[in-house]
Amino acid sequence: MSKPAYPSPQELEVIYAERDEAVAALAAKGKIEAADLAPLDRLGRCKVANEHWGICDESARHALLNDTHHFVRACACLAA
Repeated sequence: MSKPAYPSPQELEVIYAERDEAVAALAAKGKIEAADLAPLDRLGRCKVANEHWGICDESARHALLNDTHHFVRACACLAA
């Protein structure tokens, strides 16, 4: 069984830019709800917890504090 290929540096730049755009779009709304977190990857959810905790509603905060990934939970705990 072979491992999937790691993205090239150019592909990574696209992935990072798309993540940043998605998080910026949520921030521009002025309020982030739990449903808004679903399309984000774990690093996007961490970015929301770190940078936009103040505009997360209770459902989003609960989702971040109880995320399946420990890194997201840790970012949320530090932001809370």
